[in-house]
Amino acid sequence: MNLVFLDWMIEFPREDPERIAPSEAPQLAPRLEAYFAQQMPVSIDGVRVAPVLGKLSLNDPDEVLLPLFPISGWRGLRKVSFELAFPVKSPPSAVTVVWPAYPPDILSVLAAKPPLEINAEWTALGLRSQVLFTRAEPEFTWHAPTGGVESRLERVPAPPAPQPRVPGWATLAVGAFVLSFGAAALARRSPRQALLVGVVSGAVVIVIRPSTPALLALGSRAPAALEPVEAARTFEALQANVYRAFDYEAESAVYDALARSVAGELLEETYLGVRRALVMEEEGGAMSRVVAVRPVATRVVSQGELEVGGRVESAFTVEATWRVDGRVTHWGHAHDRTNEYDGRFTVAAGPDGWRIHDAEITRQERVDDAEPVEPAMPPEDEEL
Repeated sequence: MNLVFLDWMIEFPREDPERIAPSEAPQLAPRLEAYFAQQMPVSIDGVRVAPVLGKLSLNDPDEVLLPLFPISGWRGLRKVSFELAFPVKSPPSAVTVVWPAYPPDILSVLAAKPPLEINAEWTALGLRSQVLFTRAEPEFTWHAPTGGVESRLERVPAPPAPQPRVPGWATLAVGAFVLSFGAAALARRSPRQALLVGVVSGAVVIVIRPSTPALLALGSRAPAALEPVEAARTFEALQANVYRAFDYEAESAVYDALARSVAGELLEETYLGVRRALVMEEEGGAMSRVVAVRPVATRVVSQGELEVGGRVESAFTVEATWRVDGRVTHWGHAHDRTNEYDGRFTVAAGPDGWRIHDAEITRQERVDDAEPVEPAMPPEDEEL
């Protein structure tokens, strides 16, 4: 936090109000620890835990940047960063944090400055997520994820199975006819009676259509084509999972998650392409986190088959338009950006389910999604 935020949060007299001298940092540490112990409840598995202040550092900003802070001056440019540790005896399953500090937004054009919203990034067990603390909703609870990668991904419908040319129940009906007819003939029934017994036995099987072992089914034919709505839903789930893979920190985990949506040969290209698209050059090359993937239009242009690795697989091709909301969070605030894309994709049904086998991005542009919403004006007597 910068010194404007710090001075609003705690009382810390010092020789120069516009800076914290290195010799004054040891006096700041116990004040911060006491403040957060009292004002920021942190409960781990239902037990409140007091913080221990760790590393504390002061930045040394370049004077060239000072004109960028015409209102707060050096107090806005100079920052203090620190770590709070909360000791636990075992890996927690739930952590609850209530953030206490919401200074007024001095950059607001409103006469009564609204309280800041605190944009945070939560990282735990290799996963990142966005958290917004507000005065109205100051609490966040994290739960340890269960179920592995699949539990975080959108459910993708299973491909339709190939249909046998002669279903198992038909084979069983023929067998029932032959056995019943033969048994009646051996019992020296008349040919008409034997035929009637066989027909009745086979008809009963046809009416009931019992489940049968796969070996009774003869031949196979390609599965029926998907309904366009189902094909579009399948693609949109795969596409959402492509972006959701980047919630992970480790590159290997990102690849593992991508492999559930993208075919092997396309993995590296997809990883590099999406990562490049998420970089915000205006924020010094920081990579944004995906907040939302919003389909605008998905059109199925063809369905058929695709030869992959010597196998013939059911496939379909879509043309899609979608938007991706990205956010870079730092120093308690966020920079948002929305990009819109057009693309053409081929999706095929492999042994592990549907996968994107080919992708071509035909358009990418930054869009302004909506007019900014003015924050609600709080009562003046709530600001301090």
